[in-house]
Amino acid sequence: MLEVLAPVGNIQALKAAIYAGADAVYLGLDLFNARIKADNFNKDNIAYWVDYCHLFGVKVYLTFNTNIKQSEREIFAQYVDISAKAGVDAFIVTDLGCLDILKKYDIPLHGSTQIGVHNLAGAKVLEDLGFTRVVLARETLDCDIAEIRKNTRLEIEHFVHGALCVCFSGACLMSSMMSGDSGNRGRCNQPCRLKYSSSFSSKESYLLSPKDQCLIDKVGELSKLGVDSLKIEGRLKQPHYVGEVVAQYRRAVDSFLLGNDDEIDYNALKTAYNRGDFTLGYNYQGSKDIMYDKVNSNIGLEVGKVLAISKCAATLELNRELNKGDGVKIIYDGKEVGGLAITNIEKIGRNYKVKDFGNYPIGSSVHLTLDSKQVDKYKNVNPKLSIKLQFTAKLGEKTSLIASYRDIQIEVNGEAPQSSISQSANYDSVAKQLLRLGDSIFSAELDVIIDDNLFIPASLLNNLRRSAVEKLNQEILKVYDLHKQRVGYSDALDCYYDKNNNVNKNIVFVEIDVNNDSLEALSNLEQKFNLAVNFTDYMANFDEIFTKTYLIEKTIENIYLKLPRVARGRDYKIIDNWLANNLDKFDGILADNLYGVFLAKKYGKSLIGGIGLNVFNSNYADCVGLDYYINSVELTNKEAVGGMAYAYGKLPIMTLLHCPVQINTGCNCGNCKYSGKFSYFDKRGEYEIERIKVANCQFILLNQQIVDIRNKISIIDGNYYINLHDCNGDQISSILDNFCKKSGNSVDNSTYGHLFRGVK
Repeated sequence: MLEVLAPVGNIQALKAAIYAGADAVYLGLDLFNARIKADNFNKDNIAYWVDYCHLFGVKVYLTFNTNIKQSEREIFAQYVDISAKAGVDAFIVTDLGCLDILKKYDIPLHGSTQIGVHNLAGAKVLEDLGFTRVVLARETLDCDIAEIRKNTRLEIEHFVHGALCVCFSGACLMSSMMSGDSGNRGRCNQPCRLKYSSSFSSKESYLLSPKDQCLIDKVGELSKLGVDSLKIEGRLKQPHYVGEVVAQYRRAVDSFLLGNDDEIDYNALKTAYNRGDFTLGYNYQGSKDIMYDKVNSNIGLEVGKVLAISKCAATLELNRELNKGDGVKIIYDGKEVGGLAITNIEKIGRNYKVKDFGNYPIGSSVHLTLDSKQVDKYKNVNPKLSIKLQFTAKLGEKTSLIASYRDIQIEVNGEAPQSSISQSANYDSVAKQLLRLGDSIFSAELDVIIDDNLFIPASLLNNLRRSAVEKLNQEILKVYDLHKQRVGYSDALDCYYDKNNNVNKNIVFVEIDVNNDSLEALSNLEQKFNLAVNFTDYMANFDEIFTKTYLIEKTIENIYLKLPRVARGRDYKIIDNWLANNLDKFDGILADNLYGVFLAKKYGKSLIGGIGLNVFNSNYADCVGLDYYINSVELTNKEAVGGMAYAYGKLPIMTLLHCPVQINTGCNCGNCKYSGKFSYFDKRGEYEIERIKVANCQFILLNQQIVDIRNKISIIDGNYYINLHDCNGDQISSILDNFCKKSGNSVDNSTYGHLFRGVK
């Protein structure tokens, strides 16, 4: 079974998904879902729509894919209870700190893409905690998919169509830092779709905007790798998008599984929604094919060009007809210059005349971005189940109505008919009542067996119909319920890593660039610190720390290896191998992703949760087994849950797995032009970008303002995490002295982050 999984943001999209052939849908309630701006469903109607889907044999996965504050756990538990009683087929989960609530039910758990699982190690953590499925990060490589399939029992869900986030899954803080509208809370304002300039060029373009993904030609290949579910993105999209994309992937899956010969309508996919003429994504294409810096929204399907412009109209050369109500976008020299709805069009010879067109350049391409016929096709669909009805009426016997659907058959009975010559029933009079199924999900074929000269009142027939529909509904749902996947969590771990390593939480954590200047600055201080060292620094600098034994004894309490947020393919193998051969050189791991949690347990090291784990509640630490952690940088000081505050340093707000150097310079890996940090710019200022490289490159985009809480240090609870990258020795000495004494002044143009404002 290869599942086609559809996005559902409203009721009509749900109907369109079922009508088009979805095997399952995913949807959210009005709270705790990552598409809070969709229409969504609610506590009052979720049970009805779950039953509705189940009648069609369609599974319902409910999204609880946001981070949950400590103060929200009680209402979250209420939503979970309502959803479980509604009969949903799975919970899509982001916050591991809520597993204690979710595991009270026998509902399967799917690890959301927001968790950022992209390798076997991260998948193993989810499996041990009781998850049955992992929704992989979009950046996951083929080799890692195959490893997960081979070495776990997890089902694998993979995004195959729709929008790509430019930032690695779950790692984006850009919208959050700009406005408090957190993507991790379902409120992303999509600043990635805006224009930026760079230090390579002052010319503005959409430097952070990827194309939409389309993997319909890779369905067979993904299945052979071990993918179980093909996930379509788009809970904010319109019903016609949902219906059309599901229909095309249904064709592709059936062609692969059943050998059907249906052709894919690529033009229909493009008109439904298409940003950048599609990409195959991180597995199959490079950066230049993934990103699209010319247009940041739907470019649809190119259907022609502008031949001439007059005062009131335009002459178009078209390769397909346009219709009244269609929407078009006009693109010139690769850039959007306008658009319009078609209200008046007529054919003139081989070309077309469009009134009220606008003054666009001759030679501009015309793109169909809204196909009115496609919209109408899915606008008011009401999918039906085809059933068989058999009505029997014999003198002196109770009337009978048998309803059959597949292997399910039910019978309801009514009063015996009376003899009548003047008002005798026939097929037409019976069918008029029994086939009135408009409010139900059924359409029916009717077989009628009636003795002659019988009077059968309409009220009797109507009662039989209503009873049969209700009973058939119940039986279909009962059969569905018998075959539902259920999970017992008695064998799942409540705490993944319960070694409880001793960590001195009263000592400040310091992250530095390992060089002679910074080491000398630390050696001159009287206090001890926990030192965090980036893994990619180890080759040139790591051993140097250990040769300065006086520094270790005097200043460093423990050394923590901070692992990169992403470790794909060879990256993970390099990191794992280095750890195995250098266990005596560090005391613990600072993890920004679950694979780091796995490695800490594997090697018995202390485990510190980094900002990448986004710890919103103390239960997260209990579930994962963190010895200590940085509180989510999206929490206020009052919402903090017992960890460290990110107190100083440049805050990473995006992790990019495409190469922005290639996008800006045209280079490739063979003639790489990366020479150190570079920057993107918008009207707010500068975003520095730095590269981290193991085997593969990843790029970290840093917030414009440095976090510096020294002006408020006296009222900040708990301990501090201090990131001193790019600081010289004097700065290191001064900043650390301030934090140890709990006094000092913040630098100009700094920010307290969310410590006093929080996120929505």
